[in-house]
Amino acid sequence: LSVTVLDVRKALNSTKVRHIYWLDLVSLSTESQSSDIINIPADLLNGKSVDRIAINCSSIAGPLRLEIHPDAFRSSLQHIGHFEVAGCDLSRLDFDFLANSSRLMSLSITRSIHFRGFPPMAFLARLTSLRVYECLDFQYWNQIADRLPLLESLFLDGTQLGDRSVNKLVNSIASSPTGNETLQQLSLWENRLTRVPDGVSSFKKLSYVNFFGNAIRTIPRGSLAFSQDVRVTFLILSKNELTDIEPGAFQGDFSEALVYLDFNRLTRFDSAVYQDMLQQMSYVTSTAGLYVHNNPFVCDDCHLSWLIRDKRYLLKRVHNGRCSNGTQFENLNPRGYDHCLP
Repeated sequence: LSVTVLDVRKALNSTKVRHIYWLDLVSLSTESQSSDIINIPADLLNGKSVDRIAINCSSIAGPLRLEIHPDAFRSSLQHIGHFEVAGCDLSRLDFDFLANSSRLMSLSITRSIHFRGFPPMAFLARLTSLRVYECLDFQYWNQIADRLPLLESLFLDGTQLGDRSVNKLVNSIASSPTGNETLQQLSLWENRLTRVPDGVSSFKKLSYVNFFGNAIRTIPRGSLAFSQDVRVTFLILSKNELTDIEPGAFQGDFSEALVYLDFNRLTRFDSAVYQDMLQQMSYVTSTAGLYVHNNPFVCDDCHLSWLIRDKRYLLKRVHNGRCSNGTQFENLNPRGYDHCLP
């Protein structure tokens, strides 16, 4: 079932509710079959106020072009906290309809094309959350540090930026007057990364990092060193090409962290890499844990003796550890490591 903007307007006109929490405009169709434009007119809300607005322009033929009148959401400019678009052609969108918003904190752009960049508008400087998801022609990462200086959450997922662009982006935020003090969540999954971006360890409040689905092969010492003043919540390195993690690669407070290293190519489980992290996790009664499913760990030498023989109590924090021959870590015999040095 598809609806037109006129249908939405009629529905809003007929309701007596003055305030709406979430207005989700999905399955929108154009006003005529010959058009490829979704046009949001002035005063769409008819005096109503809305906290969150989402617009989806997806069609079988591809993204429809979205045009929004500067006064489309005039009655709600003091209420909108979140705005998102999905599946839209943004070649005619300049965000002037949000220019006078006073409470907007979150912006999301999903699977859209022809994004024209972040305009130099005051509302952007107040944003604390930006999500750009699977926008393959997204090229405006270099505007983020200057025009969105107060970001706490940055999700650039599936944008395929590559190492060079991501390094410049992360360093520009870290070196900005406010960036290294405010950023708490950083997600860069499926961005063709082959290494951990420079500058990640310089953020003072960063507690959530997601590098899922890249091609990172090694994690050097100190490249994922978190501030001791924050507790890491999530560290996601699933589905990379990890073969080596250097001692001291993970630094910080992992006592309540969920760490995902599953679906990689790791063969060793060395104490210099994991013991401190697991020890921290063992001190608290939480769901903290290390997930290592689907790695070809070699279990017939001494690199596992510290865990299987000496500190077996830490095994409860290691989830789905399995040797390349299929044996689970929990089923390994501690006596099999008696020949190993402490």
